[in-house]
Amino acid sequence: MPLSRLSVPADLWKASRRFQSVAPLLKPKRDAIRALINQIEKEKGAAKLPFVDTHGRVHSYLRISLTEKCNLRCLYCMPEEGVQLTPPSNLLTSDEIVRLVELFASHGIDKIRLTGGEPTIRRDIVEIVERIRNIDGIVDIGLTSNGIVLAKKLRQLKEAGLTKVNISLDTLVDHKFTLMTRRNGFAKVMKSIDLAEALFPTVKINTVVMRNINDDEVNDFVNLTKNRVSLISNYSCVVWLANKINAKMSPHFQRLDVRFIEYMPFGGNHFSTKKFIDFKALLAIINQKYNGLVKRLQDAPHATTKAFKIAGFKGQFGFITSMSDHFCGTCNRLRITADGNLKVCLHGNAEVSMRDLLRRHASSDEISDVIQKAVTRKKKQHADYRDGKSPTYAQSAYDSHWRITKCDLYSSVITSSLSRLLPFVSNISTIRLCSKESSNICDEISVVASHISNGFSHVSKDGSAKQVDISHKPVSFREAVAEGKIKLTQELVHQIKNNTSRKGDVLNIARIASVMGAKLTASLIPLCHNITISYVHTEFRLDENECVLFIRTTARTTANTGIEMEALTACTIAALTVYDMCKAVTQEMVISDIRLISKSGGKTEYKAVSNF
Repeated sequence: MPLSRLSVPADLWKASRRFQSVAPLLKPKRDAIRALINQIEKEKGAAKLPFVDTHGRVHSYLRISLTEKCNLRCLYCMPEEGVQLTPPSNLLTSDEIVRLVELFASHGIDKIRLTGGEPTIRRDIVEIVERIRNIDGIVDIGLTSNGIVLAKKLRQLKEAGLTKVNISLDTLVDHKFTLMTRRNGFAKVMKSIDLAEALFPTVKINTVVMRNINDDEVNDFVNLTKNRVSLISNYSCVVWLANKINAKMSPHFQRLDVRFIEYMPFGGNHFSTKKFIDFKALLAIINQKYNGLVKRLQDAPHATTKAFKIAGFKGQFGFITSMSDHFCGTCNRLRITADGNLKVCLHGNAEVSMRDLLRRHASSDEISDVIQKAVTRKKKQHADYRDGKSPTYAQSAYDSHWRITKCDLYSSVITSSLSRLLPFVSNISTIRLCSKESSNICDEISVVASHISNGFSHVSKDGSAKQVDISHKPVSFREAVAEGKIKLTQELVHQIKNNTSRKGDVLNIARIASVMGAKLTASLIPLCHNITISYVHTEFRLDENECVLFIRTTARTTANTGIEMEALTACTIAALTVYDMCKAVTQEMVISDIRLISKSGGKTEYKAVSNF
């Protein structure tokens, strides 16, 4: 209600009006006082401001990946052959991890979780836990493990300061465990769970549920949340182990909490919507058995889990609904990858290298500033939920064939992408968005910003385009690898395999075209430097079963700038040449997944998983 409509004495009303008239005059003094207070607090070593995004989310939880390696090959996580690993020299050292935790702790981070890969593979994990425990402000150190070798290190980890343990287990059937993880080890995981229960008040089990694979075990997992004393056959052995390491038995001994995780797309897991089952369907399965006994619990602040409990059971169960009902609104998490990149969102592709900052001896204030800028760019919710609307089914985030056809979504995606440029635009400009598919989504968007950031090296301070000066960079050997693929028909596969195309040798001509394309890169890409190319070679792999031609281009140079644009251009031209050579037979071809696989020799190196 407006102040003018309140019943207040006339004198009070006049006084308030006088204050409003002089308030603007007091603002400079008030700001100066605040600045002085901040300076005094800084000199006294007071805690720094927390990392807060533009949506008001205060970040207090940091997840750190200690390694990319894993001793399992779970179906939903990675391909059977594993993933291409980062060179050891590019991974964070224990000293670098500790320094980052110290810095984050100074900004209010008080909860750390160590993940992987499989974190227990790392030899210095006990040392890392102990050093983190001694950092002021850290009150909680958790670990997520698959349990294969956890039992061997759990005693030392507990003594070092570990406070919480989550163990991943997707089946309670031994032979199914082998099928789902492509490895043996079910007994080792159960041993780790037994020992963890003896050492910690609560142990959480993380279970990824997939339709027609392990959804028939949901109630078996719920049954684990009973008082486990009556369920463990080797209970006396567990007590002996606990006494052996002088572990104090908790009054909450034998409590297991189970968290059902919705199946999500990750690179290399061949995500299929047929395997996806949302939490409502899982809850219906549980209600069918425990009708009337399922109780909804109050979720903790920033919880990722919708918590439930069976009446009379000691533990509880819950659902992590990343796909069907996201929890982005309360997200307080930041992530550091094993190679030192900061991710503000699990589902986002944006990363900022903390490792590079540490290794060029950046100050804590510099690193903090970079972190805050990254947090400021954190979106309201992750990319699978555009414009507040979730997909009607679980769609793979890596599906290159996903096309948005609704006009409102198409427009919102473009607008969202442009909004990322706001911090980098120095003056007012008008951008007109037009679509051939629909005239209804042509809008004029005014982009206004007060300053320009150094985030774009090809943009000068006045907003104009400029070429990067590389004259000061050292000359070195550089290599880049790019890959792509083209979907073919069965007839085209036959012609390419047998070299019966009327136009000639498809693959050899495409290979020559890729070399020509690499040479013309500087003419095609604005602001790209013209460099001496030492080597360009394109390879092809024909998958007859999938009717896919995979393309891989390697480019090399000895120069003072990278050659990745040449590799990408050559790979693209090779794919386009194949299309041109085959279009007389059919236009039913799809070129996709043109991407950089690796680059080396420059200031930063990059490696991704190859599909070739």
